Amino acid sequence: MARRKSNDDEDGGMDSLLDTMFNVVGILLIVLVVVQLGVRQAVERIASTVAVDPAALEAMIKKLEETHKEKLAVKTSLDDLDPDESKLEELLKRLRSESVAKEATLVGKEGQLKKALVAKKEQDEMMKKAGENEKSREKLSTDLNSSLEKIASLEAILADSKPRSQLPPKIVNMPDPRPAPDGIKEALLLCIGNKVYPLNPTELRDDAKKRSEYQLQRGVKKYVKDPAQGVEAEKFVEDFNQRVLQDDYFKAKMYASGRSPRLRLEPRESEGFTIAEIENPRSRFQKLLRMTNPEKYYFKFIVLPDSYEAYLAVRAVADKAGYLAGWDPQPDTWRYTTWIGGKVKFGPEPKVDPNAPKPTPKPPAPKANVLD
Repeated sequence: MARRKSNDDEDGGMDSLLDTMFNVVGILLIVLVVVQLGVRQAVERIASTVAVDPAALEAMIKKLEETHKEKLAVKTSLDDLDPDESKLEELLKRLRSESVAKEATLVGKEGQLKKALVAKKEQDEMMKKAGENEKSREKLSTDLNSSLEKIASLEAILADSKPRSQLPPKIVNMPDPRPAPDGIKEALLLCIGNKVYPLNPTELRDDAKKRSEYQLQRGVKKYVKDPAQGVEAEKFVEDFNQRVLQDDYFKAKMYASGRSPRLRLEPRESEGFTIAEIENPRSRFQKLLRMTNPEKYYFKFIVLPDSYEAYLAVRAVADKAGYLAGWDPQPDTWRYTTWIGGKVKFGPEPKVDPNAPKPTPKPPAPKANVLD
């Protein structure tokens, strides 16, 4: 069992508590006295040193009131700036919608502006072309007036001239393509530069063959550096053409065509027969014509675009003399070329396949239509 406290112990505890409370109250009284003495001294010191102006005090009170009013106004504004969230969301949606609408409007206006700029550019170009057309019309009008004046002048000259006798009708034979008769040979005539050139390459070929073989024989070490590579074409042709090769009507130059040397013929400008010489019965051309037997030869006219007039003149003379003839039109870049033959070959020998099949003989081709 717990021990029961005695009355002496209870009295002793109460005394101790009362002592403590008295001590605390005493200390508080001392502090209060000291503070009041200090405040009083401070008030007396301020009152003795500073004189308060009633007007200034009233002004300070008014300023304090105004400051308080401003504080209330600011608080009210802050309260107004705290909107309802639902209203704020609605405001944002409306602003976005207006922004999209304005953007669409701006895009539409931008497209209209571009179209307007394009239309303005086209209008400027049309105005420019209109100005150019106006200048062209003025020039055409001037040219037309000049032409009309020339026509009037020519009509006046024609009216004053004597009437000409009517020319006889011109007989034109219709073409009749056919082969040449058996046993009749071809005699070539080249119509170029509105002249006619008798063309007989046989003598030029023979001369070129002899000269080329002699040139190779004398300079085999010069032109054949490697027997496996054969004759060097470029150097051989260059040396050959240093000497002139020509006949009465043409100059000939060698060129390489694969392994074969060939001749290209160019007409001599100082030679050839003009239309006047062709039509003159006593000309050298007609003497040569009469020396050609029409039963052994027919004429083949090679005609370039610049020589149709000369061809018609010589064809009329040949037809009148009873010669068979045909024509072969060619472009203006065409030139007559022919083979040379002989022992001269350029480059290495071709490799022969001993197992290659022999070519089958072809049937003879039908005769070409060389006459018209």
